[in-house]
Amino acid sequence: MDTIWPIVAAFILLIFSGVFSGLNIGMMMLRPEDLERKSREGDEIAQRVYRYRENGNYLITCILLGNVAVVSAFTLVLESFAGGIIAGIVTTILVTIFGEIVPQSIFSRRGYMLTRYFFRLLDFMFIAMYPLAKPITLMLDRFIGTEPPLLYSREELHHLIDDHAKHSASTVDHDEGQIMIGALHFSQRTAAEVATPIRDVVAVELHDKIDASLVSMIKREGYSRLPVVDDDSRYVGILYAKDILGHDLPVPVSHIYRDKIYDIPADTALDTALSRFIQTKSHLSLVVDDNNEDKPVGILTLEDVVEEILKREIVDEYDKA
Repeated sequence: MDTIWPIVAAFILLIFSGVFSGLNIGMMMLRPEDLERKSREGDEIAQRVYRYRENGNYLITCILLGNVAVVSAFTLVLESFAGGIIAGIVTTILVTIFGEIVPQSIFSRRGYMLTRYFFRLLDFMFIAMYPLAKPITLMLDRFIGTEPPLLYSREELHHLIDDHAKHSASTVDHDEGQIMIGALHFSQRTAAEVATPIRDVVAVELHDKIDASLVSMIKREGYSRLPVVDDDSRYVGILYAKDILGHDLPVPVSHIYRDKIYDIPADTALDTALSRFIQTKSHLSLVVDDNNEDKPVGILTLEDVVEEILKREIVDEYDKA
């Protein structure tokens, strides 16, 4: 009868050792940035967990102090009814299996959901361990530093999105994943890389007359906008196919074209080019040589930029096969 209560106490202490060990790995695996994002989305568990996880040094100090205390007490309890050597062997085996391996295996997989059941224990530990934990935390913050934010490179985000898109449990499907990946990388491409080369550009002469043959050519090419060049082969504006409607043919191009075409340097990143399209409310720009603004190298359209983001060609009923 005298050994029952020490055994019960040892069993309870072993449970607490497992809880502290599980909380240690379960809480530290949760990134503060992820918890903060979930908190902003209204996740009540994340809001509560973030309060503990925000200061990682204080959290781990409190948990480890608690774990050391219960393991020490567990050893003392075993020594009260067993020899020192036996107590040491039993402590090592039981704490290793049931105080470390098993709880850490469980909490490493379900730590976020299990943490909710130990909020009161964490509150108690944060208060009870304050006299010891606070000075240790201040030293850790001073000499080791606080946790750096978890930031991913562009390539890491690429693979992260790709993995999500491939996983059956993910809410991100393949098409969404491709769009995200395209948005990540399109700023690394330049206007010259995506633009239609100037040799392949279909343009109209400023002094041409719009007649049935020119209308047929515009319809055949399938473009809604055509750049306009003058006698010196300079790009001076844009002819909109819709502006031809309502005019009696033939009509000079110079009468209905819009005498404004924006230019961008060849090395302009596509994200900057997209911003320019939005600012100028234009869908077509002239790409010029970086060292010579009077030398055009291609035509870039808003559709070209969007296709680079989508990573697929946008084909309508007028595009050529």
